[in-house]
Order: sequence, then C-alpha cells, then structure tokens
Amino acid sequence: MDSRDKLIAELRQLVADQTAQLQQQAGRIAQLELELAKAKKDSSTSSKPPSSDIVKPPVKKAPGSRKKRKRGGQPGHQRQFRDPLPPERVDQAFEYEIDDQEVQDRQLTPTDQFEIIQHIELLDSPIHVTEHRLRIYLTADGQQVTPDVPELKRPIFGPRMLTMIGWLKSRAHCSYSTIELWMEDVLQVPVSRGYLAKLCTGTISDSLKDAYEELKAAIPRQQQLGSDETSIKDNGKKHWIWCITAATFSVFHIAATRSRAVLEQLVGTEFEGYLNFDYFSANCSFAWNYWIKAQYCWAHLIRDIRFLLKHPDEETQAWAQQLLDRSRRLFRAWHRRDEMSDDGFHRSMLTHRDRFLELVRKPPESKEAANLAARFRVIPFQTEDSDQVQSYNLSEDYFRFMFADGLEPTNNHSEQQIRHCVIDRRITQGTRGELGQRYHERMWTAIATCAKQNRSFFAFLHHSLVAKANLQPTPSLLTA
Repeated sequence: MDSRDKLIAELRQLVADQTAQLQQQAGRIAQLELELAKAKKDSSTSSKPPSSDIVKPPVKKAPGSRKKRKRGGQPGHQRQFRDPLPPERVDQAFEYEIDDQEVQDRQLTPTDQFEIIQHIELLDSPIHVTEHRLRIYLTADGQQVTPDVPELKRPIFGPRMLTMIGWLKSRAHCSYSTIELWMEDVLQVPVSRGYLAKLCTGTISDSLKDAYEELKAAIPRQQQLGSDETSIKDNGKKHWIWCITAATFSVFHIAATRSRAVLEQLVGTEFEGYLNFDYFSANCSFAWNYWIKAQYCWAHLIRDIRFLLKHPDEETQAWAQQLLDRSRRLFRAWHRRDEMSDDGFHRSMLTHRDRFLELVRKPPESKEAANLAARFRVIPFQTEDSDQVQSYNLSEDYFRFMFADGLEPTNNHSEQQIRHCVIDRRITQGTRGELGQRYHERMWTAIATCAKQNRSFFAFLHHSLVAKANLQPTPSLLTA
C-alpha cells in the first residue's frame, strides 16, 4: 500500500469515526431535549396544578381582539344590589318623613312604600357567659365535695361557639394559632391551642361521625361517581386524600396508600355505575380487575398529547398535532348533540371515535408515543374457567361519555372538589394523628356536601352539635 492509499484509508476511518460520533451526539441531544421538555412540564402539558407554573409566558392577543375589560359593572349589564335582611332580623327601625309644609309646597303625595337602608353593626360583646357556682363541701377527713351536675361536664363552649370554631378551622382555613388570636383579641376570651385542637378532633368531629358514615355507605349505590386523590402529610409521612364525588354529595377519606385497595374499600368491587377518574395505575387496575365501567379523563389525555408537541422527534410532534385536531372535531360535534337527532348524533360519535382510534393506534417510533397509544389497545385474555381467548378493548373506557346520558368526559368535578383540601393542606401542613385525619375527613365532607345541596354548613354543624349534646339522632347529609 503506497502513501496515497494509506491516506485514503485513514480519511475513510476518520469519516466513519466522526459519523459514529455525530450519531451518538444526535441521540444524546434528543435525549436531553426530551428531558428538558419533561422538566418544563406545566399545567397545560401535565396534571400539575396551575399554581405550580412559576413563570407563565405572556399571552399574545390575536389582532383585532377585544381589549381587557375594566373592573366593576360592564356597560349594558343590570346593576346588582345587595338584598336587605328580612324583617325578623331587624332589631330596631326608624321611619323618616318629609316636613308637612314641604309636602304642601311641593304638592307631594305620601305612599305606604319606603326606601330601605339598613345599617349593620357588631355588638360590643357578641358572647353570652353563664356562670355555674358549685358549692364546696368538706368531708369529716377534710376532702372537698361538690354537687354532681352532669350537664356541666361538656365543653366550656356552647354549640354555637363550637360551630364557629369549626367553621373558622375548616371552612375559613384558619390555623389553631389564628383562632386563638381571634378569640383573645376580638372576643376577649383566652383559650389555648391545645384545647381548640381537642374540641375539633373530639366534640366537633364526633358530631359528624354518623352523617359521614351514612354517606360512605351510600357510595356503592350511586349511578355515577368521580374519584381523585392528592397527597397530605401526617406527622411528616406522606398520606393521600381520596375524594369520591356523587351528584348530591362528596366524601373525603385520608389513607396511607394510593393503591386500588382504597377504591375497593370506598367504591366496592360490585359497583355497577360509571366511574370518572384519570389514567392512574391504581385506577386502571381497579377498573380492569373488577370490570368497572370507567370513564378516563379527556382533560388529562389532551394535556399528555400537548406534551408530545414538544417532543424532539418531528414525527411524534406531527402525530400529536393530528390527535389534537381530531379531538377538537370530536368535541365540537359532541357539544352540538342538542342540534342533532339521536340517530344522527350516534352515527357522528361512532365516526369520530373510529377516526381517532385509527390515528392513535398508528404511533410513530418513539417511546412516549407508544405509551400513549397503548391506552387504546385491545388486550387478549383468558378466564380461569374457560380456554377461549377473549379480548378487552381499553379504548371503551375513553368513549363511554358518548353514549351514556349525563356522563362527563372529564374528571374536572372531582378535582374542583378536592381543591378546598389542597388549600387547607398548604395552611395546616397536614395532620398529626388518626383523630386529626378523621376530623378533616368529616368536615371536608360536610362542607362540600352542604355546598352541593345549597345548605348552610354553619347551620348543619350547629344542628349536629346540638343533637349530639342532647343525645338525639344527628342530621343526615343524604337528600331525599
């Protein structure tokens, strides 16, 4: 081999080495771009809450779009007035009339109608203190004895004061320190944080026990449910707040696990209705193992598709864009269901479903696209008592909303219900034992359920405390 051939061989080897290096670097760049896209996930491309979006990009307005509205009432809208309190709430009333001479001079005619202007003030002392004096007696050996009065063995605060403490703690998200400060500064009543905690986790919590257990027992009998969960700390250890929603009530449960065992306990393995939740592994396992009629959340699915728009692979990006376009067409038709006949709407939904499945089941060659497509695959299986191979179509759990009346395609309602717990968690930093867990479960359940039924939570809690103190049946949270 002469020098020229040797040089050509060296150059060819150099090109081969650099080609291999470029391929390695290209793979590494694609991996880093994917990791960066995952690290930059926000509420629009994942299940993260909007509050986790530290930096929000400015929204570019389209040319010709309307300007931002000014605060307050808008032109053309009817002015809203606060309704006055009813006559039974008025403690003192004054009537004002125009002087008789002015009435005569201006030729005015009096009527029996009045313009009502109410002034509301807080009393100097909005509390009522009852002092009970127990005479002290001495026995022959000098020991003190007092009269036995069973009704004085209750908490020092009456039912309405206890209701106010519970309302401040769980409805207004106040800490025990804040309630202590409010009572000492506003009511001039000294109290310790420990005693407040004892009242909440004891007396107040016990008054809601029966109503809470009644709702838990009613969960499996519902036609449609929603489920969601979020984390909470108990003495520094991670636990989970589970929320089960129905049409007229919501039940919260704190568990040490996020597994399907919680759903088996709350919803039951024989549940025959529809169940809305996200595509979390425990939810999927519960649905697959017990033949639950699941409806997976499309809001979560669309966020996962949007994430693929930032994938480094161009084919994956194009595939994700096609899925989004197909989803928009699907829901545009679904929202026009009142404008179609039943047969026409049914045919339209079948067409949109089949076109979406045809597209989603042909993913590009990327791991993330394959994972998304796997949600819609058909799985063969065999039962223990049969040798015949059957098939389970996973896609059915995404399209049940098309053909079931009143079934929503998202899990938004359950997420909205659990938002109150998230705010409470941020302020209280979690619980410190089982008594605290049971208190929060019952209070959150009563608050959410009363809101759904247009009931006053304060009035319901007060009624529960009065009934418990008088050894009477506590009120129910189930509607007729």
